[in-house]
Amino acid sequence: MKKRKIILQWLLVIIAIFSFRAYQQRNLNSGIVPSFNSKTLNGVIVSSHSNETTLIHFWATWCSICQLENDNIQTISRDYRVLNIAMQSGSDTDLKAYTQEHNMKIDNIINDNSGSLSKLLGVKATPTNFFISKDNQIKFSEIGYVSTLGYRLRLWWTSL
Repeated sequence: MKKRKIILQWLLVIIAIFSFRAYQQRNLNSGIVPSFNSKTLNGVIVSSHSNETTLIHFWATWCSICQLENDNIQTISRDYRVLNIAMQSGSDTDLKAYTQEHNMKIDNIINDNSGSLSKLLGVKATPTNFFISKDNQIKFSEIGYVSTLGYRLRLWWTSL
């Protein structure tokens, strides 16, 4: 009887977690990723549309979970196309100083200080990730921490 109660409690916790995640993700875009062009911190114009599997990663300098995830994103960006979008994180100068302090590449970082890109994709929390297929379809979206293995598996699945 006690074992049954423990199993039921764990089941309720799992249901609560999945319900909360579904609630968080309710306003995120799905289908074809909206088309946008933006300038990275090193001045290169990048597009949301590509013929490559892409991770669009929304983060902020003030987000502690984003700081924990930074190494995961830097590792993934060696093997996959990543648009690393900083939300409400100050000026380009502030952001460049932050990236230097945290050992981040700036060639894929976009400053969304105005919030226009986050609004376009329905992002209200950080970190938020969109996994985009070669045909520009949003295959997965995630809010919250994702491990390097989690990123790799979702990007691999997206590329199929």
